Amino acid sequence: MKKYFLVVLAVIGMATNMNAQTKKYPSLNHIALYVVDLQRSTDFYRDVIQLEVMDEPFKDGRHSWFKVGAHSQLHIISGAARATEHPKDTHLCFSVPSMQAFIAVLQQHHITYEDWPGKPNTINKRVDGVQQIYFRDPDGYWIEINDDKY
Repeated sequence: MKKYFLVVLAVIGMATNMNAQTKKYPSLNHIALYVVDLQRSTDFYRDVIQLEVMDEPFKDGRHSWFKVGAHSQLHIISGAARATEHPKDTHLCFSVPSMQAFIAVLQQHHITYEDWPGKPNTINKRVDGVQQIYFRDPDGYWIEINDDKY
């Protein structure tokens, strides 16, 4: 039994080591956004975007953390003096299982959306069939939502 256990541990160790050695690119850890009103932005990302709130280690009242993937996070940090204008080309993108269900959430919160060219309340469709909409968060950061085709 002890010999079998050691073989299992060796195989697990080799697999772990191989994964570390075959990783050829960095993975996204987190994105940080600097915001004016932490509570307003926290409410937006929790209630509108529907991200899962995470425990954050600072406990200083200046941070909110959200889970955005298996190993990735969105950090909201208060302290910005004012919201600023951002180009649409600079945006965060989230995929949703149902575009219509997500648009219903936007409507509940009185948030207007647009397609890429800027036509209000219009869904953009890429050449690969993925639907997209764009809108801004409370600090003017652009958000893209697309339907989850992958």
